[in-house]
Amino acid sequence: MSGILVSTLCALAGVIAYAALHNGIVGLQRPVHRTHLLFAVLCVTITVYVGAKAGAYGAETAAALVAMRRLELGASMVFAGVLPWFVGAYLHIRRRRQQVAMSLFCALIFVVNLALPWGVGFAELPGAAQITLPWGERVTDLRVFHATPWFVLGVAGYYAIFGWCTHAAWCQYRIGGHRRSSLTLAACLAILILGLTYNHLVNLGLAPGVHAAEFSFIGMIVLLDFELARERRQSRDRVRGILDNMPAAVYVKLRDGRYLMTNRLYEALFGLESGSAIGKTDLDLFTSPQAEAAGAADLRVLHQREALRSEERIGSNARGEPRIFASLKFPLLDRDGSADAMCGVLTDITDLRQNEREMYLLRRQVWHADRVARTAVLAASLAHELSQPLTAILSNAQAGLRFLAQDPPDLADLREILQDVVRDDRRASAVINGLRTMLRRQETERERVDVGACVQEVVELMHSDFLERGVEVTQSMAPGCVVLGDKGQLQQVVLNLAMNANEAMTEQPRGSRALHVSVAPSDGRRVRVAVRDTGPGVDETHIDKVFDHFYTTKAKGLGMGLAMCRSILEAHGGSLSVARNEGRGATFSMLLPLAPAG
Repeated sequence: MSGILVSTLCALAGVIAYAALHNGIVGLQRPVHRTHLLFAVLCVTITVYVGAKAGAYGAETAAALVAMRRLELGASMVFAGVLPWFVGAYLHIRRRRQQVAMSLFCALIFVVNLALPWGVGFAELPGAAQITLPWGERVTDLRVFHATPWFVLGVAGYYAIFGWCTHAAWCQYRIGGHRRSSLTLAACLAILILGLTYNHLVNLGLAPGVHAAEFSFIGMIVLLDFELARERRQSRDRVRGILDNMPAAVYVKLRDGRYLMTNRLYEALFGLESGSAIGKTDLDLFTSPQAEAAGAADLRVLHQREALRSEERIGSNARGEPRIFASLKFPLLDRDGSADAMCGVLTDITDLRQNEREMYLLRRQVWHADRVARTAVLAASLAHELSQPLTAILSNAQAGLRFLAQDPPDLADLREILQDVVRDDRRASAVINGLRTMLRRQETERERVDVGACVQEVVELMHSDFLERGVEVTQSMAPGCVVLGDKGQLQQVVLNLAMNANEAMTEQPRGSRALHVSVAPSDGRRVRVAVRDTGPGVDETHIDKVFDHFYTTKAKGLGMGLAMCRSILEAHGGSLSVARNEGRGATFSMLLPLAPAG
């Protein structure tokens, strides 16, 4: 028998079933949040409840009516058992023991409802009658109702669960947490309680008509579904607000190149109106070369399913200079691992690169100042080194004049004198060129440098200083050790290490001051330069600090020399280390990569 009431109930069941399907899909897409899944379960139980109610109204026999009512009661107990968990997730509260206790109680009533012959609602097979509704529709309903004690217990538990949910909503509202959600839930519970109360009044014959709880259920579902949809919109708005306020340009493209999302900074970067890029491709927004380059990178990310990092120059500032951006593109993978979209993030690093450039220039100025300071220390030795060849040139020139005064002049002696003049001149020139190399300040020029010859020049430059301090110098220079680097900077490192060794051995008695400088290949790929002294060595407790900036053991030291030496070698792809000798002193070792052949 079909009528307006039954048709309405079937329509309500369909609407609630759709709400269950919709929220179930949302819950599966958002596994972190259980609210939608629990709400979908509630919707399924209400769908079964409303469907059973419609079947009961259309039943032709008392047994069929009781079967539908048994199904109706079972669905209502499942609803009551899931409701505390939904309320906990919806209001973000955790009262696990109370929730478990309520669920176990509902499970008990559910099992008893299945076990009893006529369910918990009927102690015996009731009578059924045809009831005519005010609008003329006839439905099957009960007019003799004998409930079991289990039914009374279930009703009491039902209202206790509703009371617990209402109390939870009130507590959350009172402490100021999720007030809107608390009010919405309280309104839904009030509507449901009113509907169920009217049902019981009908069962007791105190109210006319038929049950109205199913209409309360649909009101509850509509309110909660509307509120959950509002929360989803709020969540999307929060994500949008986060993206719009990020200090980076963010965009998302589909596999076919159409924009799915752009944030505010990305739109400002390219002068786009808000939302104008959505649904368009790079060809619609940029020039063909730009669009083709971006499209090639996007396809690479999607095909390889790996992130791509690069630097891009985009746009210009007030001075017409391009801005430098760190670009990160990565695929957005589905559950099956396929990449149907990709996300790009552009971070402005122009100021960072400018600061790095300024720091580089400042570091080079500090290196230059250190070279000048080191050269000033060598001034006396340089004067002595230059005075020797100049004095020899003067003496040889005077001797040559005397030989020319002879008649006839001795040409063999004159030739020997002139060869001595040339040799002394070249020696003076080498000293001056070495000093000029260390004093120069310009951009690093990488060239092929013979490490042995480079170190030999520094040792010769310090020859007078070694003699004055009584330092015995020994050398071991392997041939063919060539690296790519800046000769002046490498000589600065060797000069710094040699002068440190010289100063370290000052307190040692003369005759025990020895310096050994060696150049040799290391592991076939690098060259090792070692400066070994017989000074006091390096304290084991401070050996890890000697290369730190501003760390020094000298009374007048700045603590910058060794730090700059390490920076120079690292810029050349090398390293600098120190170790204590077995006897006395310390050994500083430089490692530099050998230059490729040719």
